[in-house]
Amino acid sequence: DLSLMTRLVNILAKSPHRFIISKGPLGDEYSLSNNMWGDKIVPQVEILPLVDLVITHGGNNTVTEIFYFGKPLIILPLFGDQFDNAQRIQEKGFGIRLGTYSCSKKELLDAIEKLLADKQLEEKLKIISKKMRENDNRAKVADLIESLT
Repeated sequence: DLSLMTRLVNILAKSPHRFIISKGPLGDEYSLSNNMWGDKIVPQVEILPLVDLVITHGGNNTVTEIFYFGKPLIILPLFGDQFDNAQRIQEKGFGIRLGTYSCSKKELLDAIEKLLADKQLEEKLKIISKKMRENDNRAKVADLIESLT
């Protein structure tokens, strides 16, 4: 959605923070501000460990990866599972759900600052990340699959 991305880029341009933007297939049709870098496709799994916060639509895979790397998130859901994920994230205090098309500049910028300043949340997410990394889940899944064949 070109109008949504343009609107978000314009809001984030007002922030003192730097942003990495996955521009999507219409990425050539809009420009990024000086505090941003992006491309049509970005290597999400390589970038997530390097960021302090994630703004996402909130799909299942992305949310799982965000927890794996222990990052707070702002979810702007668009369809399907994203609405449920956003609601659960908000209810459990791991991030903030905003109206994708209705959030104001102030709401988005305030949400960024609130999450970046929340040291208790940072510690909770570190614990979740550590637990996800410690478990030998790949081996467990492989064993389970092999037991079914």
